[in-house]
Amino acid sequence: MPRAENYGHEQPTEQDAVKALADLVGPQMAEGLWSLSVQALGLRRPISTSADLRKVAEHVMEIGELSRVAGRSLKVRIITYEALARTVQA
Repeated sequence: MPRAENYGHEQPTEQDAVKALADLVGPQMAEGLWSLSVQALGLRRPISTSADLRKVAEHVMEIGELSRVAGRSLKVRIITYEALARTVQA
């Protein structure tokens, strides 16, 4: 897992995303919503790139109120990680 060492942040993963969603809607519903979102976008699991993870997060945000919270949180984590990683690399 890539890590922005100077900031202590690890790159968000699909597993992190599904767990966060499960905390809000339960594990079975989270798996279902995540899988349907991945499929709707024409992607395949496991999602491994930040760009694809962000796409799925944005799709999950459109499903409902609770999923919007999890999707937005994931999107913020991805954006933050990418910004910090660019700072570390510079």
